Amino acid sequence: MGRANTGTSRFARRRRKGLLLALGTAAALAASAPIAAAAGSGPSDVITQPVVGATWAGYDSIAASTPASAAQTYFTSVTGSFAAPALRCDPAAPARASVWVGLGGVLSTRAVYGPLQVGIDADCHHGRASYLAWYEAYPEPLQPVRLAVAAGDMLTATVSIDPAGRPRVVLSDTTTGDSMAKTLAGVRVKPLATDSAEWIVEGPASQQALANFGSVTFSNATATESSAATVHSGPIDDPAWDYSEPDVIGLQGGGVHQSDVAASAAPGPLGPAGNSFTVSYGAGASFDQ
Repeated sequence: MGRANTGTSRFARRRRKGLLLALGTAAALAASAPIAAAAGSGPSDVITQPVVGATWAGYDSIAASTPASAAQTYFTSVTGSFAAPALRCDPAAPARASVWVGLGGVLSTRAVYGPLQVGIDADCHHGRASYLAWYEAYPEPLQPVRLAVAAGDMLTATVSIDPAGRPRVVLSDTTTGDSMAKTLAGVRVKPLATDSAEWIVEGPASQQALANFGSVTFSNATATESSAATVHSGPIDDPAWDYSEPDVIGLQGGGVHQSDVAASAAPGPLGPAGNSFTVSYGAGASFDQ
């Protein structure tokens, strides 16, 4: 599929991005409101300074509560809806953008299964757009699935984990009525691999360009967390989460060919309910939360 070692590269990029959060936004973290100590104890810390990375644009939320037991997960599910973007393809320039939801992509989680992701690739080749549905459970390679997707199709993506630690991925095309669902046999997810939930537009890791996707709007973006006391579902900025942060595709670094301002991407502010936002191509240099 031309995506050799995709899972490893995505995971490695996110680990680097975590270092950027620690080093590049320390001032923003210090100035922000106190982090909620437990579910429902107060407002979550929604970071207003974006985390600038090489390939991610969207939002992620960090779980706050301790799992009910060492065998259970933090977030047990994440879901979100989006429309497959209509790409603006240059015949002379191959390009790619991926749209997905997932669990466990934020922190360094060596020797565990994570991140878990499900979504689509939107690719430009010879001036034409094509779409591929897929799921991924790091460190296993990305797996394409048989789900035909066209520009404008409305999709709902869900990653969930059952009490035995088995992940399940679902991608539904509500425009066509088709869907795929798969329980990942043999994959047992450890708690540390589920302490974040993500809603992301991603650029390629190679020297290929980020595709001009115009904009992608996520809606119904929610996650469910299981703690020792309760099971709770809420939006991206739910007060039960530790904090939420916006992710911005930067203009340099990380191996992504970003030749000008238009080759970046960033999310806008969260909607009033905290469960929707729009990622815009070319917005990375002017992010305003």
